[in-house]
Amino acid sequence: MTDAESKEAAKPYLWLDLDDTLWNMSGNSDIVLDNLFYTDPGIHGCFAAVGSQAWRDLYHEVNVSLWKQYSSGAISRDWLRVERFRRPLVIAGMPEAEAESNARRLDKVYLDQLGRCTGLVEGAADLLRRLSEAHFRMGIISNGFAEVQFNKMKSGGIDGYFDTVVLSDDIEVNKPDRRLFDYALTRAGVSAGSSVLIGDNPDTDIFGALRAGWSAVWFNPRGMDVPENLEQYAGRWIEVRSLAEIVPEMLVKLAAGSEKHKK
Repeated sequence: MTDAESKEAAKPYLWLDLDDTLWNMSGNSDIVLDNLFYTDPGIHGCFAAVGSQAWRDLYHEVNVSLWKQYSSGAISRDWLRVERFRRPLVIAGMPEAEAESNARRLDKVYLDQLGRCTGLVEGAADLLRRLSEAHFRMGIISNGFAEVQFNKMKSGGIDGYFDTVVLSDDIEVNKPDRRLFDYALTRAGVSAGSSVLIGDNPDTDIFGALRAGWSAVWFNPRGMDVPENLEQYAGRWIEVRSLAEIVPEMLVKLAAGSEKHKK
């Protein structure tokens, strides 16, 4: 094997989270929620007096809580999708039956508009370009809903970078459940030791990947404190504050160092 072939063989398979790692879920969601505030009679009727910020804040509060329950398997995807709209409307004073009817309608409108948004996280397009030019194989692993995740990637212009897309909908199991990570390895035909995940969520992304035997890069733009459950995996993950910090050499060294650490 030549030196060039050895270097290629040493490259890990890169897995990337989608929402708020590459595709700007937070910013794009706020754009859609603002649009719904001004165009949807149900939402505007409930929240006109307090304003669009109050509507967005309440939606996000409810949605975050529901996603934590969904990721742990405590609730279903269908319950989450309706409840994250129904609950804010009820809190704002809409009768229960009317709120549920509106919520089912809003779920479809919201996801359709969301899938058309183009905003990426700062540095995401450049990162994917650099990794592609360095000939890394890449895949997506995401807890998002299948009918919208593919639209997000296409709208953001990044769908052509990935040879494998693994979604929680595929097997109805969410990150950080190890079964989704193991399923991803089977789909891509790679090993845990050769896999590196880049993600923004320390629990669903980083902890999940490390527990499954992968290496990980924690994209932590807000400077969150390191969770205790990551400390036991020292040497197998690194933290970056911007996507621009991620370079090919870093990823190769991380995967190689992680293998030595596990031995």
